[in-house]
Amino acid sequence: MIASQTMLRHYRLTEQEILALKKLQPLVEPVTQRLTDNFYEFLGTIPEIAKFLQDEARLQRLRQYHQRWVLGLFTGPFDDHYFIRLQRIGYTHVQVGLPAHYVSVAMNYIRIWLEKLIEAETNPEDQPEALEALNKILDINLDVITRTYHEEELRRVIVSFHWDQTVIRFAQRFTSGLSLILVIGLLGLSFGAIAMIVKDVINLFTGEFAKGLVSTMGSLLVLWLVIELLESEIDRLKGGAFRLNLFVGVGLVAFIREVLVLSLSPKDIVLEGVILAGILVLGFVYWLLAKVEDR
Repeated sequence: MIASQTMLRHYRLTEQEILALKKLQPLVEPVTQRLTDNFYEFLGTIPEIAKFLQDEARLQRLRQYHQRWVLGLFTGPFDDHYFIRLQRIGYTHVQVGLPAHYVSVAMNYIRIWLEKLIEAETNPEDQPEALEALNKILDINLDVITRTYHEEELRRVIVSFHWDQTVIRFAQRFTSGLSLILVIGLLGLSFGAIAMIVKDVINLFTGEFAKGLVSTMGSLLVLWLVIELLESEIDRLKGGAFRLNLFVGVGLVAFIREVLVLSLSPKDIVLEGVILAGILVLGFVYWLLAKVEDR
């Protein structure tokens, strides 16, 4: 909070103007209750504010606080304690959820009401100084009260930013961990594919040659696909682009391997036709994606 003397200096509220406010105190004090009644009647006409005034006991306390605040405008003293009380008023409005707009609306009503009182009840030669002093002290009050809204909003933004950054950092580390697990998994798959090839090669020479040859070709396709996936993931970790066509390649390899397996079994024309159609569609999609991603 800005120190009281600094605030008074910024608004150029002079000692003479403070004296002018004190001279108004005998005029304002007898009508403070009427001002408060008029003020809360006015607030009751605004639905957004009226909902805060339903509790009668609470309303009575608010009336007392309001009368005390109005008299404080003219009696002071405008020291650090005065500004701390204004801050508490602001925080109270923030806590109940009253938007800052309605604080300004309320202050405007009080300003007009008091200006009319001064114009009607004081000597014309004293009015310019009295009105200027009144406007300055009301502006100071509005400044301090509404600043609490900005401080609360800033606090919430800072807290939100802190949590956002914490979550983002955790997500980044978690994603990096998952990427590492993915790379390790692909390495495991590549070793598994190599083991399949070794097994198929052994079968190639110890079992049926044709069946072993087809099986070896299918295992080589799987190994090729795993290598492509592994290279793609390593490239992505280094900042490269994500390659969507490889996922289509997984399905394409699965279909091709199925065709190779079916070539050794009794012919099923319908099933082979479906698989070949799938290979054709996936091959076309793979080609389109590869073309787009290369661009």
